Amino acid sequence: MIPAFYYEYLLGLDGCAIPSSEFVWYAPGPTARSPMLIALSRSGKTSESVEAVRKAVKAKIPTVAVTSDGSSTMSKECDFGLDTGVPNEQSTIMTKTFTGSALCSTVLGIEFANLRGTTPIPANIEDDLASLPDDAEQVISAVEDQARKTAESANAIRFIYLGSGANYAACLEGALKLRETSYVASESYHTMEFRHGPFAELEEGIQVFSIVPKSRNIQEQLRILKEIATTGATVVPVSNEPEVVRSFKDALVMPDSIGSEFASLLYMIPLQLFAYYYSVRSGRNPDEPRNLTKYVTTEIAP
Repeated sequence: MIPAFYYEYLLGLDGCAIPSSEFVWYAPGPTARSPMLIALSRSGKTSESVEAVRKAVKAKIPTVAVTSDGSSTMSKECDFGLDTGVPNEQSTIMTKTFTGSALCSTVLGIEFANLRGTTPIPANIEDDLASLPDDAEQVISAVEDQARKTAESANAIRFIYLGSGANYAACLEGALKLRETSYVASESYHTMEFRHGPFAELEEGIQVFSIVPKSRNIQEQLRILKEIATTGATVVPVSNEPEVVRSFKDALVMPDSIGSEFASLLYMIPLQLFAYYYSVRSGRNPDEPRNLTKYVTTEIAP
């Protein structure tokens, strides 16, 4: 979802994110125009991803594997491969691989856009990419202790995550990490859509995280967060916007220098850290959640 957003918003490319199993069953439609399948899988062995690649190959659709294992089944069956460069993670729950896959897919889109040359792309885009490793180090240094303290003091029975644009996908990642590692109820919504119905469920005992970077819609997001606070729910914005940070005592304060177009890759870090520390505080093992394996091998038929 993160690279698909950047393809559409920044790069002038048609892109959409589809779960592998949905592609196997329903796509591509008869009107699809010159598609390419970019398949993401840490192991390159996940059954749904492998079957999606096979369906695309059968339909003569070019395929690209984005994986951490260049010798995997998926890599061998795709036309092209991108190695994320991320070593095998010991944890069942992936963090580095998640970011590496999103980043590799985004860089691929930038190259497509440069080759096509029909849509001007931001002049600073390569500088933003080059600064991400240093920016990530800054984020961890700035927010890890904040995330730990927030996790240790949390007394919610449910957690809600709100974000806009690519940050909505980052919120899905944060909510999933918490659910996977601590077995608690967590869910994610687009910030502006939350007001249309789910708002009714708010009350004390619910903790609401919101990714709120400096952006053009900051005032609209801030207004919704203040409305949420009146319901008794705890609001935890993740932000480097001074007005947001001043408005909520529980804010996770991001470095002021984080202004990259690719900030969603950085804003998910505090949410991952919160999930880790909340899991440890709850007596769980965040590396080996119950019922989960590193990849799924359930057979799936087109």
